[in-house]
Amino acid sequence: MASPAEDPQLRSRLERNLRLITWHELLVGTTPWLAVFVLFTRARFDLEGAIQLSGIYYLAVVAFEVPSGWASDRLGRVLTLRLVGAAWIGAFACWLIGDDNFTVIVAGQVLLAIGFAALSGTDVTFHFDTLEALGRSEEYAERQSWVASRGLVARAVGVLAGGALALIDLRLAFAASLVLAVGQLAVALRFSEPPHTNRADDIVHQVGACLSYLRAAPLAWVFGYGVAMVVLEHVAFTLFQPWLTETLGQTADTLGSTPLYSGAVLAIMALIGAGFARSAATMGARFGVAPTLVGLGLLSAAIVTAMAAWQHLALLPLVALRSAQGAAAPILISAVVAPQVARQHRATLLSLNSLAGRMLWGSVLLVVSVDAADDVSGTLARLAVVSWALVVATAVSAQWVERRHGAVA
Repeated sequence: MASPAEDPQLRSRLERNLRLITWHELLVGTTPWLAVFVLFTRARFDLEGAIQLSGIYYLAVVAFEVPSGWASDRLGRVLTLRLVGAAWIGAFACWLIGDDNFTVIVAGQVLLAIGFAALSGTDVTFHFDTLEALGRSEEYAERQSWVASRGLVARAVGVLAGGALALIDLRLAFAASLVLAVGQLAVALRFSEPPHTNRADDIVHQVGACLSYLRAAPLAWVFGYGVAMVVLEHVAFTLFQPWLTETLGQTADTLGSTPLYSGAVLAIMALIGAGFARSAATMGARFGVAPTLVGLGLLSAAIVTAMAAWQHLALLPLVALRSAQGAAAPILISAVVAPQVARQHRATLLSLNSLAGRMLWGSVLLVVSVDAADDVSGTLARLAVVSWALVVATAVSAQWVERRHGAVA
């Protein structure tokens, strides 16, 4: 197989990938539906139904996470990224036509899960593979920080627009998301597969090969943190919109200006996340990867604890920091994993990591939804307990790994 140095056309296609990756991240990151989704489901199915739908989503991701990661390693990054757009087009169509039909909304959740499962691990490995093929893999951490930060800026614009559109009709946020999904698919159709000589094994041997990397304690810790991270980055987000509704003195049936407030706060969260994403590589280098990751988890636990204890708009500056962990941690995790894992295993290993995290988070949601009634503060208090248990576990295990094996890097 010719190398980019020997094939100018191949080099041109790979360099086009680098230009398109930013546009792809902008389209993926612009998520108007995030501003209103829980408002939409709670209004139609009460808090219990809204939590159940979130749990169904995360457990559906579990079902598709490893097959999609394996498909990325076996069939190619580009084909898998194209699946993202196709699945999301179907998901947003379901939400537009589903209204109060629980079955149709569940179908939309499953399709959304397929899209996120296909995206998980594939987008970052596609970026790393492209740079690696061009002989520029050392640029990955800095470039991915920049790309991720641009995506979060786009999210800020998207959720603000979604909240504004929802003042007219909640479904307009899903209509805007449908248009963006079509755009994402159009960009993915222009991607070119980076060259490679090895493809993934059959799925059973592939999973076994990926898990074998966890014999190295530092990689095992990063994997374990990735599992905890999924829970920690979502505890303050899943119930944010119901919490904001009650803080504003509104109800699930009389939202008032809640959608606009939701979009505005989520926009600020995304902009703060953009700053953390842009600084992720610098923080990891200055403070160490493990201390930075544990600190981000501690921040997430503190936010959900404050939300459980107090319903007041004065908390919004703290709540706005909710995006810090979700923005910075994945960059640090992929920067540690990618150089130490063979190309044909990267997406599958990251998918296994995401699968384990989403399985834990989906299970937590389904457990706390039992007898949740419409008690937002009580449910947040349960999630706070889970959060602090995970923070303690990651901090203690990080100290053990560092003493026995050196710092995670």
